[in-house]
Amino acid sequence: MWIRSGPIRYAAAAVTALALAGSGTACAVIPTSGSPIPAKEESNSDPLNAPYVRMIAAPPKAGAQPLDIVAGFRAAMASVEDPDWKIAKQYLTGDALTEWNPESGVTVFDAARPKEESDGGGVTMTFRGTVAATIDGEGRYQDLTLTGADRDVTFALKKVGEEWRISAAPPGLLLSSSDIKRAYEAFDLYYPDVSGRWLVADHVAIPIDPSESQVETLVRWLLRGPGQSLRGAVGNVLPEGARLIRVAADGDSVILDFTSAMAVIGDRSDQLRAVCAQLAWTLGQVVPGQSIQIQVNGEPLPGDGRSIKSQNYPEFNPAVLTGEQPAYFMRGGVLHRIDHDADDPVVEGVAGQKTMGFSSPAISGTDRMAKVAALGDDGAVYVSSMTEDSRWDKWMGGTKGSTLTPPSWDRYGAVWAAENIAGELRVWTAYGAAPQRVLIPADIAEANVEALRVARDGARVAMIVDNGHGPEVRTGPIIRDEGNPRIGELRTLVEAKENQRILDVAWKDGQHVVVLSDSLKGGRVYTVYSVTDGRSEEPKSAAHVSTISAAGDSLLAGGDDSGDGGDGGEVLSWDAKKSQWVTEAKDGASTPVYPLG
Repeated sequence: MWIRSGPIRYAAAAVTALALAGSGTACAVIPTSGSPIPAKEESNSDPLNAPYVRMIAAPPKAGAQPLDIVAGFRAAMASVEDPDWKIAKQYLTGDALTEWNPESGVTVFDAARPKEESDGGGVTMTFRGTVAATIDGEGRYQDLTLTGADRDVTFALKKVGEEWRISAAPPGLLLSSSDIKRAYEAFDLYYPDVSGRWLVADHVAIPIDPSESQVETLVRWLLRGPGQSLRGAVGNVLPEGARLIRVAADGDSVILDFTSAMAVIGDRSDQLRAVCAQLAWTLGQVVPGQSIQIQVNGEPLPGDGRSIKSQNYPEFNPAVLTGEQPAYFMRGGVLHRIDHDADDPVVEGVAGQKTMGFSSPAISGTDRMAKVAALGDDGAVYVSSMTEDSRWDKWMGGTKGSTLTPPSWDRYGAVWAAENIAGELRVWTAYGAAPQRVLIPADIAEANVEALRVARDGARVAMIVDNGHGPEVRTGPIIRDEGNPRIGELRTLVEAKENQRILDVAWKDGQHVVVLSDSLKGGRVYTVYSVTDGRSEEPKSAAHVSTISAAGDSLLAGGDDSGDGGDGGEVLSWDAKKSQWVTEAKDGASTPVYPLG
């Protein structure tokens, strides 16, 4: 059976578990009596009509048994050809139809054949399986494979006339992992930060809409604005009321034709440039190498809107740090720079001199005007420039009897730290010697925080939090839409486990953190986690390591001396090719950092 698919389907640049699998010849999946049958799809070289994987919903067959009814219902839930679930609803009784809300979210559930029980003329079917993930209405995919436990999912059925129908169904959509691979794709949506100068990535799982291209889908999601997980942490420069009319191809260009509301950005150069960068970085995942043109009611938008490519907007790069990065560490209260062409150089200015016992440095950037923040031996946070005539200034003074966490810079030039005092948590930010109190979620108001790290893009924070049940890593947005920043809802990324300690956390990039912990099996490991969907990489050995810092694929660690005559501390770098740690500095070296780490 040969089936031609709908409109354009470009392949995503980054392949994830949610991306469509394969290329060239694709499969359609057609359920008959609730049992999907694969069929080949015709390959088509037309970029506006490329093939994709399909799941075609089929209505219930006359005389179908309960198992087939449930299987057909589940297959219909996964159909991208029936976005309003009209066919899926045919499997439900009137009462169940009233209660079932397919838009309440997705549960990714994999189970074996169900247990069937009869009850007073009805039938109950119970599936035993594991919840692998959830997806909310804003596309936030939450991986639960590390914490998920087996659970039961139950369908109740009864006869309506002579036919079996579902009288009670689980809430929302119940899809298998295979359904997710067919019906959803993962993308990064890019939004300007609140200043409109940089881009922040929001990783989302988007349901396939066969009636439109991936370009159309991504633009329409951008027009919706950021989801709750980043709302207030990023801006929305696309004009309110703008709508996409059509997408067209013109040689190597993709034309985006908008309604009249888009015309206002033609006279606002900064907003136009931010919109162009946002579109270029987002659509570059599906039309790499092609330029983008903005039109309004069929007429080209002047200026930047005529030819948009991501390389035209390097200052918006969401990676923040690109290329090889400088790295620093402390030894004896003095700030050193890692430089393989020099003999253990110290930085210029007061930070490179022995004054008081400074520790735990943080660096504000990569240019010559960058500042260093560090903890003094009195527990306060001090800041200085790395220039010849610099001095240490106290920006945060810890309350008597309290402890401040090591400082962390955001890209706006502010230092952050948390303070634990008499059962109360306080979070501070400072642009100078007048720190501001940061509002925090109520559920951590009395927690102990051992580390607070601001992401390089300034949009999120990662914290090691202990509410009395052991340390765990939580992440959440930094809301900046009302002047003073505040920390939004925090989600648990790494849960506390018995006999496990979480030692440190560092941002790898805007969407991933590196977590250093004691392994339950003994020894220390570091693990990379996605803060947007909870996925993690395989843990890697981190013996002797006590602190960690990351910048993209580069990784530094401070650790205990290996016992060969040093003075109790060393700095290590991770050699990914050899999967081992390499010594960069010894003899009391500690707490290495990359800028904005």
